[in-house]
Amino acid sequence: MMKNLFWIMSLTFFCSCASDFYKRTPEKFATQERINKAKGFAEQVFGKCSNKDYSEIQGFDIDVNTKKDFGPENLKKFCEELSKKTGTITIGKFNRAITPNSPKDFMDYMVFDAKYEKNDTVKYAVVSLYRDKDFIYKVNLVSTPKPVIRINFRK
Repeated sequence: MMKNLFWIMSLTFFCSCASDFYKRTPEKFATQERINKAKGFAEQVFGKCSNKDYSEIQGFDIDVNTKKDFGPENLKKFCEELSKKTGTITIGKFNRAITPNSPKDFMDYMVFDAKYEKNDTVKYAVVSLYRDKDFIYKVNLVSTPKPVIRINFRK
């Protein structure tokens, strides 16, 4: 009986904490300038894919590892895989800005509505921005407005 009670209480505690995984981004970090920067980056990446232009992305401060991921060779591979899954992507209006609720509060996610030609389950494009100097970290396509955080360990 005590063992079952322990597991029920543990599950209840875990579920109550899981709802606060994200919080709204404070107004001072969700400025129109940062939103426009994130939207412009997403539009440029997906525009290059639809136009089959695999040149280097210009005009944005990008993380070093992300710059490698969006280099000409990797961008071509990314765009080919993306066109098979989703087709043409159109970035819509700004949906929300969220921040992971953690002690290491260093990144914001700008969530935009998106329309996909072939895929109806994916509805959002999320651009991750570091808070210091507004470096762009990643672009994700997700089906919920609260993206799943994946940690990539690079060598």
